[in-house]
Amino acid sequence: MQEDWLIQDEKNEDLVIFMLGWAATPNAVCHIKPAGCDVLALCDHREMAPLAPERFARYRRIYLFAWSFGVWVAEQCCRDLPLHKAIALNGTPFPVDDRWGMRLRVVMRTMQGLARVGMNPFNEKAYGGVRYIPDGPFADRPIEAKIDELTILAERSKADSAAHLRWDAAYIGTKDEIFPPDKMRDYWHSVGLGTEFESFHYPFADADIVLRHLND
Repeated sequence: MQEDWLIQDEKNEDLVIFMLGWAATPNAVCHIKPAGCDVLALCDHREMAPLAPERFARYRRIYLFAWSFGVWVAEQCCRDLPLHKAIALNGTPFPVDDRWGMRLRVVMRTMQGLARVGMNPFNEKAYGGVRYIPDGPFADRPIEAKIDELTILAERSKADSAAHLRWDAAYIGTKDEIFPPDKMRDYWHSVGLGTEFESFHYPFADADIVLRHLND
């Protein structure tokens, strides 16, 4: 799992953790600069390990924002952290699931398409058009690495999905063409959550989706 500190200042008392989705880079959230917070972005989930709470013991509050497959990764890697708030965006703890996630055949078709035509068709759906992919200082990853990551995420999540975290809010993008909104509604409503907002699969175009949850 790739870790990138986007903001790190010993004066900051709080921490924002972004558990990003498949194929993402930290560019997805570089534009979000919460005052008084360090910011850690996690992506490339080919290898995963629990985040040790002692690493973050100095922080007063830890906020988790998990996107897409990152919701499932957070369930595996963040369960020991003393989270002040956990926010899920356009995903569920059951990402490859006929009832609460994406159908396995759809994920497999995505993998096959990547090898054949690359990322553009996926990006057009995920970001509402290629022009909306956020720019930033982080280089894109090779397509082979993305295929490996999706293969690992699909296999592991299909075999081992369970809800461990206490989520405080869950957002459902009404324009999401990757993670079916009706599946997200079914899951999050079953646990008393689920706020709809006008968004493609990429949820961070408006930084307020994060900033509104801080400092309380």
